[in-house]
Amino acid sequence: MKATKLFNSWVENGKDEGMEKNHSASVNEMIKLVPNYILNNSFSFLDFGCGNGWLVRKFTNYDNCIKSTGIDGASNMIKKAISNDNESKYIQFDLDNIYSFNQKFDLIMSMEVMYYLKNPALVINHINKNMLNPGGVFIMGIDFYEENKSSLSWPSKLDVEMFCANKNKWKDYLSLAGFDKVRIFQFGKKNDWAGTLVLSGVKI
Repeated sequence: MKATKLFNSWVENGKDEGMEKNHSASVNEMIKLVPNYILNNSFSFLDFGCGNGWLVRKFTNYDNCIKSTGIDGASNMIKKAISNDNESKYIQFDLDNIYSFNQKFDLIMSMEVMYYLKNPALVINHINKNMLNPGGVFIMGIDFYEENKSSLSWPSKLDVEMFCANKNKWKDYLSLAGFDKVRIFQFGKKNDWAGTLVLSGVKI
C-alpha cells in the first residue's frame, strides 16, 4: 500500500489529530537547530510532508516568517490543512517526484516522511540543489531507522513500503548532497526506543 493511501485513511478516521501530540517534542528539539540568522530576519518556511498542517501553522505565527508552505502527497491531509488554515499555503504534490518542484525557501523541515520515499537520497539532493536559498537549512527527523529496533515491524504492521537505512547512511545522504555543517543525533531515547533520529545541514 502506498503511504498516501494510509494517510488519507488516517484523516478519515481522525488519526491525524495525534500527529502534533506524538511528534511535537521531537519537532521542538529540531527547531532549536534553526540558526538565529534565519529566525531573526525575514524567512520562508516549507514543511516537506506537512500532513494536516500543524507545523506550517506553527511557523505562520513566527513574526519573521513571510511565507509558510506545506506540501504533502495525501489529498485528504491537504484538504484538512486548508480547511484549518487560510493564512498559509498548502500544495498537494507527489513527494517521490519532487524534481519539478523548484520553489526556494530559507528553512525546510521534514518529520516522519523521508523513509516513505522510494529514493530519499535523490530527494535530499534535490532539496539542496533546487529548493533552498544559499545559507538555507534543512532539518529532518525520522523514527524508522535501522538502530531503532522497535520500529522495524512497522512496514508489515501498516502494510506500507518503507526505506530502511542506518543512521550513518542517512548522514551520508546529506553530506553527499552537498550540505555543510551536517549534524546528527537521537532525541528521546528510552528503554527499547532509540529515539527520533534528527539530521540537519546548511546549503553552502
